[in-house]
Amino acid sequence: MIFYFSGTGNSSYVANELGRILKEKVYLISTVNPATQIFEGERLIFVFPVYSWGVPPIVINFILNLSDVFKENLRNNGIPISVVMTCGDEVGKAPEMIEKTLEKIGLKVKGIWSVIMPNDYVLLPGFDVDSIAVEKDKLKKAPERIQEISEGIIEGRETVDVVRGSLAWIKTYLVYPLFKRWGVFPNKWHSTPSCVGCGICAKVCPLGNVSMTSQRKPKWGNKCCSCVACYHSCPRHSVEYGNMTGKKGQYLHPEKMNIRNDRHPV
Repeated sequence: MIFYFSGTGNSSYVANELGRILKEKVYLISTVNPATQIFEGERLIFVFPVYSWGVPPIVINFILNLSDVFKENLRNNGIPISVVMTCGDEVGKAPEMIEKTLEKIGLKVKGIWSVIMPNDYVLLPGFDVDSIAVEKDKLKKAPERIQEISEGIIEGRETVDVVRGSLAWIKTYLVYPLFKRWGVFPNKWHSTPSCVGCGICAKVCPLGNVSMTSQRKPKWGNKCCSCVACYHSCPRHSVEYGNMTGKKGQYLHPEKMNIRNDRHPV
C-alpha cells in the first residue's frame, strides 16, 4: 500500500512506479480519509516531496490521523514501513522528522530513501526551476534509482539512503519552521490579465483550494500547501505568486505535461 502526495508530478511518478514494480495499490493522500482507511497489501510506503528540507505538513497530519485499527493492523502483522522522499537536490534532516512523526503513533520506519527529481519551487528569491539540461539529466537517472529503492524495499533493508546536503540541521530545524510560518500566503496567489479562464489551475489543485469565479477567473482559498501545481500547470503562465514568479520558469513531470493542453473550462 502506497500513500503519496504530489503537486507537479514528481512524487506521483515515483509512487506509481513503485506501485507497478511492487504490485501495491497507490493512493493520493488528499483523496483519502486516514481515520477510515483500511490497510491492504504487504507493506506500507509513504512517498512525498521534501518542502524546505522538511516533511510537508499535509503528510504529517495524514499520518497522525491514521486510525487505531489501521495502526494496530500494522503492528500486529509486522508490516514493514518505508519512506521515499523526492527532492530537487537534498533532504536535510527530513528523515528524522518523518521518523519522529511515526514514533508518535507507535510505528517505526524500516527504510528511508531519497530520489533527486527536477526542482519546482519558485516562491522565494533565489529559487527557480532547473535548466532543461539538468531537468533531463535528473529524469534520466530517476528510473534506475527507483528500481534500486524497490529492491531495497523487497529485501527489507534497514537504511537511511538519502542526500542530506550541507548544513542539514540548520536547514531543517531553523529554515523549515520559518517556511511553515511564513512560506505560504494564499492571498498572494492571483491571475494575470493573460488568463483565459480555462480552469486548469482549479482542476489540478490536490486540495481543491482553487475555484473559478462567475467571471471565469481563479480564486484561491486558505488551504494552500505550497505544492505550486496551479502555477506550473497554467498553459499561459498566468498564475503568479505576488511579484515573485513572473519571470521564473515552469516545470511539470512529463507524465503530467498533457494538462497544459487541456484548455476546456471545468
